[in-house]
Amino acid sequence: MAPRARYLVTHPCEDACGTLTTDRRVEGAPVYRCPGCDSEWIELDERTEPAEPDVTAG
Repeated sequence: MAPRARYLVTHPCEDACGTLTTDRRVEGAPVYRCPGCDSEWIELDERTEPAEPDVTAG
């Protein structure tokens, strides 16, 4: 099964997990944040723009 989300920042949750919508967008998808641990992610099926090219690959 393919991943449904891509984490931008991930931390172990220390409190109650939840989902808040931020005012940021990545690849056209809204960025979500957990108020318990400050992890951030996007839902892959909500993207409307292509991914940024990986400039670190050599």
